[in-house]
Amino acid sequence: MARFGMMDFSRGRKVVNKSVRPKPGCEGFRRSGTRAPGRSGRRRAWALGFVHVLIAGHLIHWWLTGRTLSPIEPSESMYTLENGQVNAGFIFFVVAILSTAILGRWFCGWACHMVALQDLCGWLMKKVGITPRPFRSRLLSLIPFVLAFYMFLWPSIKRETFPFLESMIPGLTNWFSPVKAWPGFSNHLFVDNFWATFPSVIVSIPFFFVCGFVVVYLLGAKGFCTYGCPYGAFFNVADRVSPMRIVADMSKCESCGLCTANCTSNVQISREIKVHSQVVDAGCMKCLDCVDVCPNGVLSFGLGKPGLLAKKSPEAQKVARKSHLSWTGEILIAGAFILGWFSWRGVYEQIPLLMATGIALSVTFLCWKSAQLLLDSDVSLQQRPLRRGGVLTRGGLGLLVITLACVILTISAGKSRWDLQQSSHWMEKAAVNLDQVLLPGKPPVPQETVVAAQNAVGFLQSQLSINRGGWALFEPEGTRLEERLGYMSAVSGDLPAARLWWSSTLDESSVPSHDLLLRLGQLIEKQEGPRSLSEWLETSRDRWGLQPPLVTLRGLLGQKQATASVQSGNYFAAARHLEALIPWIGFNQGLLGDIDRLLDSAPDSEEVFEMRRRISEFRATGGDSPAVNSVPGVRQN
Repeated sequence: MARFGMMDFSRGRKVVNKSVRPKPGCEGFRRSGTRAPGRSGRRRAWALGFVHVLIAGHLIHWWLTGRTLSPIEPSESMYTLENGQVNAGFIFFVVAILSTAILGRWFCGWACHMVALQDLCGWLMKKVGITPRPFRSRLLSLIPFVLAFYMFLWPSIKRETFPFLESMIPGLTNWFSPVKAWPGFSNHLFVDNFWATFPSVIVSIPFFFVCGFVVVYLLGAKGFCTYGCPYGAFFNVADRVSPMRIVADMSKCESCGLCTANCTSNVQISREIKVHSQVVDAGCMKCLDCVDVCPNGVLSFGLGKPGLLAKKSPEAQKVARKSHLSWTGEILIAGAFILGWFSWRGVYEQIPLLMATGIALSVTFLCWKSAQLLLDSDVSLQQRPLRRGGVLTRGGLGLLVITLACVILTISAGKSRWDLQQSSHWMEKAAVNLDQVLLPGKPPVPQETVVAAQNAVGFLQSQLSINRGGWALFEPEGTRLEERLGYMSAVSGDLPAARLWWSSTLDESSVPSHDLLLRLGQLIEKQEGPRSLSEWLETSRDRWGLQPPLVTLRGLLGQKQATASVQSGNYFAAARHLEALIPWIGFNQGLLGDIDRLLDSAPDSEEVFEMRRRISEFRATGGDSPAVNSVPGVRQN
């Protein structure tokens, strides 16, 4: 049988018995074990630690002052390129790229917090006897470039080309997010909300776990840098023109392979220096671990030839990064990654792009390793046997269970992602002003809009958790599912369902949405009339206080009730309706004047006299009269 990852997916190479030790001096021979980091490793650890001290200081400054320098993070450049917001992150990213073009890819190895996380995870794993070995793939190594294009270049390309393409291909823009006009540059060097562009803490913790421990264990010490970092794509390109390289004095080299064995950047150092007398691979992060570990002082950091000028001889072509897969395998795992990435990207409106990338990479690797486990007789993962002589070990069985669980989660995430995309699509088609639905005297909603709203309701309900009749495994906070379900239910004509969803949303809210309060009040009045609205308003005021939409609804209700009373000739009842508004809107000369005029038109009575006294006292005290502030509501009239 063709072996998955060996004869079939390893381009037909013959499987070598690894128990046979190559002769000393041969290419790739490794001395036993790997050496502890030298001075460069310790210096780099101090440098990365200092980076985190600066990050902590930045956060503390924001907490203390409420305003600080915008995040010094390369991802902030997206907002500069798309929205013209010049921020500290963009300036920093430009400086880092320019310095890389001079000094080489130093930033990744000496100043990146994600590299620090991966190094920490790798160090902790070594403490328990696990030395992460790199996974090598040609197609997956293109992911950083695709992500860089998507994050930084695509918005500008879309803005410049889509207006022209739309004129040639009508409806093209319906398949993409709206094209934003260029607003011009604006100053965003300082911000009030430092965390506005970052994921929540609840998302950040699993993000660091996935992109740190999981990716490092599965893909190697710098697996996320190699296969998931979009910023690294820019540094990769800039490094190719840098004259500063890891250079070699080949007269001292014994081809021991320690440099390659200790490189955490997935670079074939021993092979490269044989051909080029320097490291030309743009993946080299200038960590200098290879320099420290070389027993003969062959390697050093110094002036060399830019990678673009490296010779392209047949020998040089052989130095290209090897892959664990044949091209068939490469295409299959690339397809698996794409499916996984689209499944996790933005699912539950929580998972950010880089976390989706880390999850998709991990699931893709697990699927590949599980397939290899089922087809090959001897399989291991990070020196741990998963299958021996065709017999599964406990570790192999555990990996299959974990893979199955991850695949199920990915399918569920993909279903939720699809439902989210479809619900957004139909909600856009069903978008109407709810005044047309909830207020009297408005034209009916078009039938095609009603159908679109019904479709949106179906996809929104699929996003509910399984225990509530949906397909999602859970419903994170902040998705506003119930509010959207109420909106679409109202547009579709199902007002009882809309009231149910909106009421449920308010019951779970500590700070209610103003628009939601307004729309629910309008719906209650439409369904049950003014009396029920008045009762609901009193209850809502007791719970949330004088929220602006509640005051608006109460004012409109009082005016309508007063107008109806005047039309029936009951001026005193109209005055009582307006008096009931005083606890809601406070001291208002216009309102008090209207009450006076209504009382002048009403027949004299003891009740009229008592109301005049209350209004006079209210004027005299400037709005602090307890008699007026405790006026019974209209519901009691």
